[in-house]
Parts: sequence; C-alpha cells; structure tokens
Amino acid sequence: MTALSSQPTGADFAREIAPTDDPRLLVFVGNPTQYHSPIFRKLSDALDGRMQVMYGDDIGARPFFNPEVNAVIEWDVPVLGGFPYKIFDNRASSDSKGFRSRNNPGLIRHVMRSKATHVLLHGYDTLSSWYVYLAALLSGKKIIWRGETVPKPGNPLTRNERIKRAVLPTYFRGVHKVLWSCLNNRDYLATHLGKQTDKFVRFPCAVDNNFFRAYRLDEAGRAEARRKMGIPEDHMVIATCSRLTKRKRTHLILDAMAKMSTDKVTLLIIGDGPERAPLEAQAKELGVNIHVAGFVGQIDVAKHLAVSDVFALLSYYDASPKALNEAMNFPLAMIASTGVGTARDLVRPGQNGHLFETGQDAELADWLEEWATDPEARAKAAEANPGILAEYTIEEDVANLVGIMNNG
Repeated sequence: MTALSSQPTGADFAREIAPTDDPRLLVFVGNPTQYHSPIFRKLSDALDGRMQVMYGDDIGARPFFNPEVNAVIEWDVPVLGGFPYKIFDNRASSDSKGFRSRNNPGLIRHVMRSKATHVLLHGYDTLSSWYVYLAALLSGKKIIWRGETVPKPGNPLTRNERIKRAVLPTYFRGVHKVLWSCLNNRDYLATHLGKQTDKFVRFPCAVDNNFFRAYRLDEAGRAEARRKMGIPEDHMVIATCSRLTKRKRTHLILDAMAKMSTDKVTLLIIGDGPERAPLEAQAKELGVNIHVAGFVGQIDVAKHLAVSDVFALLSYYDASPKALNEAMNFPLAMIASTGVGTARDLVRPGQNGHLFETGQDAELADWLEEWATDPEARAKAAEANPGILAEYTIEEDVANLVGIMNNG
C-alpha cells in the first residue's frame, strides 16, 4: 500500500503540532490509528482547536511491519493532521509488549503543567496510561475514560479478571465519566464499576461513514469493478474483512458455501494472515470460489465492499471491530457472530441480517442459500442498514464528549 501524499511517513512526519495556549482537553492514546483520527479532527473543530492528542508511540504514523498479516503497513488515509498532537519519547524497548510497550515519563510533567480541565484517557493497560491517570488526579483534572473490552465467550472468571473486579472499582472512583461503545462493552464495564454506573455516557462504536459512502457504486460501476477483480457479474459476493487467524473462523463461510445448491457465489476476503494459505487450500478442495484481496488500506476496503452483496464476520471473539460499521455503509445483508462485541448493536435479526451462534452451521448455509436465490430478500435486509447506522456516528461521539466538558 502507499500512503496519501498528505500523510507524513517515516522520519519526515512532524512529532508535534502545538495546541492553543489554553487547551480544554488532553487526549492520551497509545499511537495514531485510522479510526481515531476522524474523531479527533471533528473534536478539534468543536473545541476550536483547544485540545491536544498525546501519543505514546509513532507506530501507525510511519510504516511498520505487522507479522500477523506478513506485510508492511502504511495507511492510505492520513492519521495525523487536522488536530493538535504531540508524540512523546517512548523509553520502552523495541521488543516490549503489553503493559510495558508504552513508557513515556514525559507525560507526567506535560499533564501536570497543562491548563486543560479534562483528560480523555484510553484504557489502563500500559504504564503510560497510569502516568496520565495519576498526573490528572494530582493536578485536579477530570478524567473521561474509554475502553472497548467486552466479555469473552463463556465469561471465564480468570485470575486477572478477579483482580480487575477487586481493583477497578477503586480506580474508577478517580474517573469523572466512563464512555461505553456498545451494549456488551457497557455490560462488561458495569461489573468493574460497582455502584458507579451513573458515570456512564454513550460513545458509540463508529467510523467515518461519509468516507465509506463516497465509494458506493451504481450497477454499471459495480460490474466494471468486478470485471477488473475477475469476479463474475452474476455471482453473489460474500465479503469478509479481518486478519486471517483461526479466531475469525472464516473457514465456516467456505463450509457453508459448499452446502449451497448454487455455485454462483464468491467469497471475497479482505485481509491477510497465517490462515490465508489454509483457506485457499480449503476453497480448492471444496470447489468453491474465493478471491483474496490481501491486506489493503481503507480506500481499497471501501472499493471491495462496494462490489459485494453480503458481509459476514464470524469471529469467536472480537471486542470492537470496525468492520461491521464499515460494511453497513454499503447495501449489504449482514451476518455476524455473537462473539463480535458490536454485533448485538449493529446486526438485528429480522431487519438487516442474522446473528450467528456457535453450532448454527446449517443455518448459515440456509441464510446464504436464501439470499442467493432471492435477491429481493437480500436487498430488503440491506435497506435497514442506514437507519441502524444513524445511531452510530462520530458526530454523536463528539457531541457527547463535548457535552460532558460543558456540563463540568
């Protein structure tokens, strides 16, 4: 992939765009991402630039190798710019993972000295997130906390989970408001807040819907795009978008396709990873059609979704993927597993699609069969997407966050 010309990469990108002299809000996140940036731009506009995003690392703003997808990732949309930010020196070693992956002691003094009244803190899972938490408390700033974890299937009460349930109620006493992104996220956080659920504020899982809608195609455009991809015009295209790992259970889609009465179906895989070769081998053995786009940026994700008819994500566990939001900006019938954190919110049986539970393999084949043989039923499901997605926008995220700040 190549980055847009407006996106600084490597050693060329600026490490800081200074905020105004009187910022109202500091934001801490581990590193730049393509999902946070549209929110930060709109938030900066709403606050007249009186904010600053503090990053614990520059990964994402520069090309980096991701071993899981076996590719150098260089985003094709700008992840910096349009809002004030500062990338702090990370003293963690290059092989540090998890809690030790972000160690930015410079954050402490920066937060303490800032005139900001509020701090938006993403998570508690790195050393630097604790630097920001403690510095905000000591300097009298109100902490707005955000995290997107959801319960894992079976809700195992592991040792770490028991520790969290014992410690986090005290942690959240120092937090002014807690943002929740989906119903499963809210339910999970409620087990850690104790009697503090009055701190909840909705912050819906969302993407830049206008960006994706700009890549919709009319029938002629779809036909031409499919021709270039080598996908037959008369096939029902089932898209899925994820890192190809066993946890995503993409193989179940291929199994279901093999049970269908028609072979005019293609699985379009947007992504890469260790399961790519096994999936390609499985498709060949079953005699079903598959097209693997590989790992691509958001522009190409949108272009591939635009030629599709159905979207399916069958992960055993996925806390808060944005793939469902992205897909629903296109006229696609939806299938998602109950292991996907946002599926309970975005995929509504009887409206825009089906929820898949472990063991429903036969039903999965039946759903696909129905949509392949009855395009009108498929189109009717897809028509429900815009109404549902209207409840999940970055505009609402920004409005709710600014509302917290304006109300003290």
